[in-house]
Amino acid sequence: MNIWYVSAHDQPRGRSARTYDFASELVQLGHDVTFFTNSFCHWTHTDFLSPSEPWRVEDVDGIRVVWLRTFPYKDNGWRRGMNMLSNVWRVLQAARRLSDVPDVVVGPSVPLGTGWAASRIARSRDAAFVYEVRDVWPIALVDNGTLSRWSPVYSGFRAVEKYLYREADRISAAMPLLRDHVAESGGDPALVEWMPNGVNLERFAGQPPYDGGCPDRITILYIGGFGFAHDVISIVRAAAILDREDPEAYRFVIIGSGPKKQECLGAGARLSNIEFRDSVPKSEIPNLQSGADVLVAAVTDSAAYRFGLNLNKIYDYFASGRPTVFSGNAPNDPIREAGAGITVPPEQPDVLADAFRMLRRASPEDRREMGSRGRAWVEENFDMRRLGKGMEELMSRAISNRRGNAVVSPSPHTQPAGQTVGGR
Repeated sequence: MNIWYVSAHDQPRGRSARTYDFASELVQLGHDVTFFTNSFCHWTHTDFLSPSEPWRVEDVDGIRVVWLRTFPYKDNGWRRGMNMLSNVWRVLQAARRLSDVPDVVVGPSVPLGTGWAASRIARSRDAAFVYEVRDVWPIALVDNGTLSRWSPVYSGFRAVEKYLYREADRISAAMPLLRDHVAESGGDPALVEWMPNGVNLERFAGQPPYDGGCPDRITILYIGGFGFAHDVISIVRAAAILDREDPEAYRFVIIGSGPKKQECLGAGARLSNIEFRDSVPKSEIPNLQSGADVLVAAVTDSAAYRFGLNLNKIYDYFASGRPTVFSGNAPNDPIREAGAGITVPPEQPDVLADAFRMLRRASPEDRREMGSRGRAWVEENFDMRRLGKGMEELMSRAISNRRGNAVVSPSPHTQPAGQTVGGR
């Protein structure tokens, strides 16, 4: 197959690895892959293309990457809107310059305009269109309070979303419970397949096995975003509770960036047990996690998670073989399903602090066993080599849909949307 991935924020070897990981696996399976993406980085706000260079084409690990120069921004204001629009323009402009014809084009739900551009490229080349839903825009923007349901922006986004569900030859859903929403949006729920985030376990090769840590002091690590749906402030407040109790017993390392980081920096400014760092490339995560005893993920008590939990960091955490604490409320719970740590309700720092106390008081053997269960679970269910084959088959079904051929049922190694691996 000749596969075109259209993206905005994912970059090869970047801070968000899903597109790159799938593209790499598909290349290994013998397919030609083109990856369109912004040269402007969403996390560092830097651009390596010159103003006179609208795009650049180069080979990265066997993937043909089309770097697109887009409008710069630093926050969620009008400049980010201009960045989204310039991405659409550049994608369409660059795609016209490529002489080959794709068999399938993949476009994302964030930003919706990029998904729309991918659908237009697919139809202009008579290719199959796979709509990849990683966040359910625009309703997620309403759920986290950044957009009103009654605004014209929401109405415009919603119209584009419905259009993309109707246009899709297959819908790749990163969360497991999307089918009802697709049906309500005028799409065909039978086209939805759950294609979760996964882990390239080769990144973790050579890491020393976790010894369970020492009984007197544990290091707790958070790596991820400081977005509106993330609840990093509760981690900081839990650290404050434990700092007052015993400043030597817990060490917190918080890594990442986003609009809510300043609030967290302010809350943690006078704490002796916490350290903040900037976001890092995906390649650095395994080494950072190998220095921790406990890994933590926290999300707000938001309706955005009603479609299921879809956090890259959890699978990376599991791959490190460390116990995980999850603070959140979602219909699927990988931590509980894997037996890999502790789950607590969201936005309750005192309860979160209790979870950290429990893991500190646990024996090194118990902590090591929790981490081992998480590692085994992710190896069985979320290894990118396995998911890459699932994506290959999903794309084949999309092409069959487009050409009017019989549609093959989903393969056994990818669960249909609406189910969860290791369900209760």
